[in-house]
Amino acid sequence: MQLADKLNVYSEQNTALSGSGWLSVGSLSGHTQLFCGDIVEVEVYDSEGLVKDLSFSFAIESDLQGEPQNWSREVAHYINTHIPLMQAGKITEHGLIVAYRGNEIFACARSGITEVSFNFNCVAKPQKSTSHCEHGYDHIFPVNHESYRAGDRVLHMATGKVYRCKPWPFTEFCRLGASNHDQYEPGVGLNWRTAWEEIQS
Repeated sequence: MQLADKLNVYSEQNTALSGSGWLSVGSLSGHTQLFCGDIVEVEVYDSEGLVKDLSFSFAIESDLQGEPQNWSREVAHYINTHIPLMQAGKITEHGLIVAYRGNEIFACARSGITEVSFNFNCVAKPQKSTSHCEHGYDHIFPVNHESYRAGDRVLHMATGKVYRCKPWPFTEFCRLGASNHDQYEPGVGLNWRTAWEEIQS
């Protein structure tokens, strides 16, 4: 379905988020710390694949804006302002509001939109990671595990091997590979392959 056709469908739809008129197609969890220069890539999909006309990039212009609760709220506001086929927020007794965290993304049921995903183009990596790069890894597990990103390489001292964090949506599991979520510990945990791939030397 072309973008113009989707917008026509939307104009016929009741815009209130109630009943079966809207479907949940993604969420803005807001757990990822970003920095000035990073980019949030928002990709919208229907049954035929990526819908380029509805997808967009959101540039982080300051470290403060990169705080998880800040960029996720701003992306939600952008969706509500610029993409009439979708709405973002939390449904409350007062209607849809953009919350501090955990905003959900809804699509007009007749639009054909099936999923909204997020990729992070991070150009502002922490300086402490660069000292390891010449050795073939970015981090030593589990140091700074909460900030692991897709493509980050970690050295696991117990196995002596390097593992690469998988792309979204598996990236979140990379950050859970310590403490109470040791099933995702690279090379060791029961479910480590869900989050990681071993880099062959």
